[in-house]
Amino acid sequence: MQKNTRVLIVLVVICLLQACAKSKLVSSWMDEARTGYHTDKILVLGVFKDAITQEIYENSFVDLLKNAGVQAVAGNKYDLGPEKPRKEAIDSALEKSGATSVLITHVISETEKTITTSPADDYALYGGYWDSFHGYYGYVYEQVWGPADTVEKLYERREAILFDAAGGKPVWSARSESVDLEGRLRTDDEQLERLFVADLRKKKIL
Repeated sequence: MQKNTRVLIVLVVICLLQACAKSKLVSSWMDEARTGYHTDKILVLGVFKDAITQEIYENSFVDLLKNAGVQAVAGNKYDLGPEKPRKEAIDSALEKSGATSVLITHVISETEKTITTSPADDYALYGGYWDSFHGYYGYVYEQVWGPADTVEKLYERREAILFDAAGGKPVWSARSESVDLEGRLRTDDEQLERLFVADLRKKKIL
């Protein structure tokens, strides 16, 4: 019973954190001189720590853009690796893909925070044999104890910038904040990318 109570406490804490672990935009910008800018095809590039993360992010973003009715292609299809790409490599990928703009996402900062829950007292209920003797007191209670638990939370800020391929100037950018409990999943990427797509639509770029 004590083990079950400890597991329950941990699950409750994790569920509460996940309920708050939603990505959100913290800022958004667009060059007012480029109002009305429209892109025909976007080269999507994610600058992350490893190639697998890059591929998952880029492919997911491309799918969402295509669902929004925009042509898009992933940078990993043109040998653009997870490290910061050189301008020459991006220009080559733009020429080969026929994209008219490039959307680059990169991590700005990561902040680790530790949350510790206090030890908790609880009471376990048991159906008791006392029912047959004392109908008004049909349960036996046993006090149990749950230890303190620690959960690590990683706050990650990312920035997405849309550049016009003609001239290489930024047209739009947005910054986000996400809470990553156990590593990024595709569903986490899609949640963030949907925020970026929604803001691009709001700015009438898509």
